[in-house]
Amino acid sequence: MRKAASLLFAGNLISKLLGFSREIIVAALFGTGQTIGAFRVAQAGTAVPINFLTSDSLNSAFIPLYTQYRHESLSKAQSLFFALLGLFCLVSILLTLGLWLIAESWVKLLAPGLESDTALLAAKMIQIMGLGIPFYIISALFNFLSVAHNDFSPMAVRPIIQNIGLIGGALTAYMVNEPLMFAWSFPASFAAFAIWNIWRASTTNLAEWPSKFDWPEINSLLISFWKTLRPLLLLPFFLQGNIVVERMVASLIGLAAISSLDYARFVTETMVLLISVPIAFAGLSHWSGLKAEAVHNHLAKILTAMLILAIPASLFLTVHASLVVQVIYTRGAFDTESAKITSAILLGTSLGLWAQVVGYVLIKGLNAQLRNRAVLWVMIAALLANVAFNLSMYEYLGAITLGLGNSAYGLVLLGGTLTALKLWKEFFIHSRMVAIGGAGYVLLSFQLPSYTNIWISLTLAVSFATIYWAAWIALVPSLRNVVRGIITRKRRESV
Repeated sequence: MRKAASLLFAGNLISKLLGFSREIIVAALFGTGQTIGAFRVAQAGTAVPINFLTSDSLNSAFIPLYTQYRHESLSKAQSLFFALLGLFCLVSILLTLGLWLIAESWVKLLAPGLESDTALLAAKMIQIMGLGIPFYIISALFNFLSVAHNDFSPMAVRPIIQNIGLIGGALTAYMVNEPLMFAWSFPASFAAFAIWNIWRASTTNLAEWPSKFDWPEINSLLISFWKTLRPLLLLPFFLQGNIVVERMVASLIGLAAISSLDYARFVTETMVLLISVPIAFAGLSHWSGLKAEAVHNHLAKILTAMLILAIPASLFLTVHASLVVQVIYTRGAFDTESAKITSAILLGTSLGLWAQVVGYVLIKGLNAQLRNRAVLWVMIAALLANVAFNLSMYEYLGAITLGLGNSAYGLVLLGGTLTALKLWKEFFIHSRMVAIGGAGYVLLSFQLPSYTNIWISLTLAVSFATIYWAAWIALVPSLRNVVRGIITRKRRESV
């Protein structure tokens, strides 16, 4: 599991470095103006229908079930994969045609606050990006197949290719002064990735045709898949509904808030991608088939380590939200107003980011046990908390509402998963000392001197955070023992 997590971490780290470059380039070239605002709306408009088919619900149902069948018969497992591949290819083509026909109406629903010319540009972008849906879905299914075989390379490569495509699209759109070129980056990058995925699976025999492929067995396999997926079926509706509501609220706050939400989210999703995703997906493959007690013990062991990583990082972003935005984005077309709105959203999200980071992994612990009904109710409660906060508070709080809504989501997600997994005792034991250290860090951080040079300020902030948390962990035996145990295990593995 640790090797798989390391591979995903490495891939995600490279991806985030590319993503960091992408966001700097996009912010400098387009700021929070019409082109990037239309692109963000089109991106969401394309992602919402796609994610009904490729969301965590699908991989959380497919991977454990495929793994179970593979232990019985490889042919049976491959029959499930090819049946789903054919079904999803057909649905993806229908989605592409549907988006092409309703693009303008879809934009009006997603972003009612957009000006007519911006809305029209977003609709054209959706029509172009919709052409990439079949490639996106095919590559996603091959990704899930690889993960089920403990091959995490395609999952690690996917975000790298996507970021390269987006960077190329942004630069091309700016150089030829044609915003629609930005949209072409989506189908181009995923067409290339899908072709590579198919070629790779063919050469490694992952896509080996089953020895027996007849309708009675296919029907039985799809019914079993449906029964596994059914408890999670409502989840994509709530997930995508949450995205729609966020875009609607952002457009009502103002055009700048639409792109500022994604600029802020890039920073916070970096934590989830680098900390949660490698552990969660390596764990999903490793924990599938284990007894509930064994999964509980695995999660209890990694809980403290995740808290030690997540809480300090979240508090750093909370205290230094404005500084982080200035360092990453404030140049070119990204002006003071853009920085102010992005900083507010980042601050609001960071308050509960640590809870989202931990909760994401715990959700996969439930998926591995096929406790999908529990996952459904926990996720619905968390998403409704976000939606309710956004709709009720945006008129009073403005842009920070979008961030605080995400924090509400994270806290409810963590509380629900701890309850379902009966991990509250372990959580209180290990989080108490990290929380006390966090309170001291926040109080002392506000005493740091400020400088007009943002790089000096950043260096001071990072240095203080590193020294403070290293000292705190060294002084607290329970935290020190966890870190020592991780280091000791890694040394043993390297010998």
